[in-house]
Amino acid sequence: MKTLLKNISSLVIIDSKGKKKLCGSDMNNISEIKDGAILFDEKILWIGNSSETKELILKEKPDQIFELKNKTIIPGFVDSHTHIVFAGNRSNEFARRLRGATYEEIANEGGGILTTVKATREASIEQLVQNASIILKNAIAHGTTTIEIKSGYGLSIEAEIKQLRAIKQLNEIFPIRIIPTFLGAHDFPPEYKNNKEKYIDIICNEMIPKVAEERLAIYVDAFVDKGYYTLAQAERIFKTAVKFGLKIRVHADELANVEAASLAAKFNALSADHLLFISDQGIEELKKSGTIATLLPGTAYFIIMPYAPARKMIYNDLAIALATDCNPGSCFTENMQIILSLAVINMKMTAEEALTAATLNGAAALELSDICGSLEVGKQADFSILNLTSYTDLFYHFGVNHVEEVWIAGKKIHKN
Repeated sequence: MKTLLKNISSLVIIDSKGKKKLCGSDMNNISEIKDGAILFDEKILWIGNSSETKELILKEKPDQIFELKNKTIIPGFVDSHTHIVFAGNRSNEFARRLRGATYEEIANEGGGILTTVKATREASIEQLVQNASIILKNAIAHGTTTIEIKSGYGLSIEAEIKQLRAIKQLNEIFPIRIIPTFLGAHDFPPEYKNNKEKYIDIICNEMIPKVAEERLAIYVDAFVDKGYYTLAQAERIFKTAVKFGLKIRVHADELANVEAASLAAKFNALSADHLLFISDQGIEELKKSGTIATLLPGTAYFIIMPYAPARKMIYNDLAIALATDCNPGSCFTENMQIILSLAVINMKMTAEEALTAATLNGAAALELSDICGSLEVGKQADFSILNLTSYTDLFYHFGVNHVEEVWIAGKKIHKN
């Protein structure tokens, strides 16, 4: 079915000009069309100005035509870093942090990630799917059309596989595009607290082969940071992943500079994420490797940490993506609109840079920018209709949901 939307007050296409991602100052090139129009079936067939649609209608004979005066259309958000398949609740830990306890202190006491690990191990796959479905529905309602989901709250072969199978079920249930990542190296399970190398043996010799055999993930990730996985431990895991045909993502330099960004560059990781304490050398090496810097300002906000140096990265021509890091401990939000607000206010990004980071560059971080992340002819028709006259109002009027409708592959899948 062909659909024509016209008289769109602000049509933001994020013109990639054939590039898979936009770096540095090019992230400002969003290509807004005033009084825009877009014709699509499953894919985008034509984009232009409404003044050009009279002849287009005669030629293409669209099945339905809608006028969108006082509306804005943007590409669907690509949330390229989440942990939404889990069980349990950690609001009590959040309350403790408000009283002065640090994230690291709580983790050292056996809380943090391990609290969620206990609850997730005890949950059934049906419970995990049900819990994540609530979050996914809300993510869609706020404009997300593609999402990455990690395991990492099982930390045993049975529980990690259970999480990944839950992610697979979600992919079968929801119209949203879901990308699975194996994160067995999220923390060390309590039973291997004093024998960490044995747990790494299990990741390399049992978990990764099983994940690859069942094709349950595309990527392997590891939390490479102070108090978590060392560079040497992560390197062993990543070498195993590559051997089994899996690609690399990295939780890097969130709590301290351990040169995890350099490790990500060494393995040509698709994405190095967090990067609150990245070094100048790390920035340079990510640039050389082409690795995307995925920034998660919601996490810095939630655990009261310094923000990643977005401006320095942009000045050094890095490609930046933005994602929620939605998880039960350090950033419990699935709302990409909030992430955009945090990015422009606290990381000093422009509105245009933030939109590019949350769409095209997020798609590039998942190797999907050839099919989504921007509104260009030939790409999939994934977009949100905002009840706004300009994309700038998305940043100006913050804290509310501006999404009116969400379309994926040319079909309206949600209306608020």
